[in-house]
Amino acid sequence: MPIKLEIRKDLSLQNLVSLKRAGFLVFKTPHVGNWYPNNLACAALGIPMKIVDSTKGCLDRNFHPHCVIVNGTRTQIAEENVLVSHAKVTRVHEKTADRFQIGASIPEAHMQALRELFPELEMQTVSVYLKENCGRVLELLEVLTQHDHSIWERFVREDGMTEARHARQWVVVNASGVCGTNGSRSGWVSPNIANILMDVTIDPLKFNTDIVYELSGPDMYRYIGQLMPKLNELYEVVRHKLWPELPETVKLNLVPVADMRFAVPFHRQQALDELVAVLAEVSSFEGRIGGRMSCASDRNAMIRQVESERGVLHSRLRETVRACPDPFYDIYDGTFFSQYDLLAHPEWLYVHPWALETPVGTLSDIVRLARRFLS
Repeated sequence: MPIKLEIRKDLSLQNLVSLKRAGFLVFKTPHVGNWYPNNLACAALGIPMKIVDSTKGCLDRNFHPHCVIVNGTRTQIAEENVLVSHAKVTRVHEKTADRFQIGASIPEAHMQALRELFPELEMQTVSVYLKENCGRVLELLEVLTQHDHSIWERFVREDGMTEARHARQWVVVNASGVCGTNGSRSGWVSPNIANILMDVTIDPLKFNTDIVYELSGPDMYRYIGQLMPKLNELYEVVRHKLWPELPETVKLNLVPVADMRFAVPFHRQQALDELVAVLAEVSSFEGRIGGRMSCASDRNAMIRQVESERGVLHSRLRETVRACPDPFYDIYDGTFFSQYDLLAHPEWLYVHPWALETPVGTLSDIVRLARRFLS
C-alpha cells in the first residue's frame, strides 16, 4: 500500500513538538469554532493548525461553530444549517458583543480570537489553504474526478446553504468552481477524501518528505481505516497521472491526542497538580501489581493487601477528581472552557508537564480510569 497508516499512541505531545522542531511535517486539523482545552494546549505548544471550515453547526458537536462558549455556557449566535465558511453572526452575545457583531463572519471572528491568543502560531482555514495552493489543488481534483466522479457530493450556494449534487465530468465542476479556490461564494465543496489526500500529496511535495505526523481529534483516527483502500487507490492515480515525483510510499502517522486534556487556566494549576499527582500514583500502583503477585509467597494474602491499598488510593482519587473535574469535559455538551474564557481574563494556559511527556495511549487509559470517579 502506498500510504502506510500507523496509529501512534506511543507518542507524547512533547515528542511531536520535538519532531516539529527537527523539521518534520507535523500538524493538527481541528475545526473552526470553540476550541476545547486539548486544542488550546496543542496551539500553545506551537503545533501548526489546518482548520476545517466546511462543516455545519448542526453537525459539528465537537466545536459548536455557530455558538460561543464562555464560562461553561454555550450560546447560539448564528444559523446552524449554514456552511461555516459562509456563516454570519445573527444574534448578539452580551459577553462577546465586541467580537461577534451582527453580520460579521463567524469563521473570521473565531480565527481572530485565536490569533490574539497565539500570535506566532502557524494556522489557516482549509478555505485559505485551498486558495493558497489553488494550482495544485485544481490539478489534483481534476485527476481525481476523471478517475472517480462520485467523490463530488456537495455544492454550496451564495447564501451558505448546501445542496446534494453530483458531477460526472470535471468540466461541470470547473464551470462553477471549487469553493475556496476561486474567491466565489458559491461552488463545489472539496470532498473530505480529497482533503485528506492533500495531506499526503501536496503537503509532502511542499516539504519534500515521505513522513507525515497528523494529530487526530476524537473521530478521525477511528474512521480513517475505512477510507484507506480508497485513499491508497487515489494516491496511486495521482502519482502515476499527475505527480510522478511523489514517493512510492508515504508514512502517515496519525496520533490520537484528544485525551491530552490536562490543561487549565493558571488559577486552576494547584488543583490540576494535585489531581495529576494522585493519577500518577494510581497508574504506578496498577503497573506494579503483576510483579508483586508473581513474587508473593501467599497469593490470597497479597490479593487482600492489594485490594486494601487500591481502596485507599481510589478514595483519594475520587476526592481529587471531584476537586478538579476540569480535564473530564464532554465536548459534545459544550460546557468546556474555550479561547473566550482565556481572553476574558488576563491569564495563560497551564499545561501539566507530566501530561506533555506521557504517551497519548497511556493518557487515554488514565482518563478512562479517572472518569469512573466523577459521580
